[in-house]
Amino acid sequence: MLELTDVTKRYHTSAGPIEVLRGVALRLKQGESASIVGPSGCGKSTLLNLIGGLDKPDSGTITLDGQDLTQLDEPALADFRNRRVGFVFQQHHLLPACTVLENVLLPTLAGGRIKDRTALQQRAMQLLEQVGLAERADEFPGRLSGGQCQRAAVARALILRPILLLADEPTGSLDEQTAESVMNLLEQVNHEYGVTLIVVTHSPVLAGRMQQRFKLTYGILHPVAAGR
Repeated sequence: MLELTDVTKRYHTSAGPIEVLRGVALRLKQGESASIVGPSGCGKSTLLNLIGGLDKPDSGTITLDGQDLTQLDEPALADFRNRRVGFVFQQHHLLPACTVLENVLLPTLAGGRIKDRTALQQRAMQLLEQVGLAERADEFPGRLSGGQCQRAAVARALILRPILLLADEPTGSLDEQTAESVMNLLEQVNHEYGVTLIVVTHSPVLAGRMQQRFKLTYGILHPVAAGR
């Protein structure tokens, strides 16, 4: 379902090019979960952005659901990203002037396609029910806890039924108990919806709960054996 082949990414600085990713290879089946760990600044978020189509590699291919993302122009890539990929970040990025329900529905506004708004609103409410926020649908993010905002962000990421969910340090700003509930939610989403899940994290606990585990060091992605 997802395959990266010989992916390389460089950043150009005044001191010369810096190779952040070197020949990265990754292969995941539909519905699998994977974690990526590594020291700060090693390129984990860069790799996640490439997989999600937010950026393009300097070389290599990234194939998702049979589509090589490196061959798409920006409008086609934006459309594919919106329909097929869901994102959850460390900071929830909910819009403070929109209600929780409106925030969940935001991805449905992109692209200008005619959609069944009633059906989408029903789906949004079902997702909020699943993440335990149905009773807070009409409230604004400022009245929610950090964990509740992150749960709303997960619901937003799922509104268009993506095949891939990318989570970048989803528990990094949460306390231990709240982080546990978000970890449980991500696993539940992975199992119940069959969404392929990739989590970038510093948490060994969260990383260890994924089916496949990888470590990024010096730009190279290494598989990590279970129990290590």
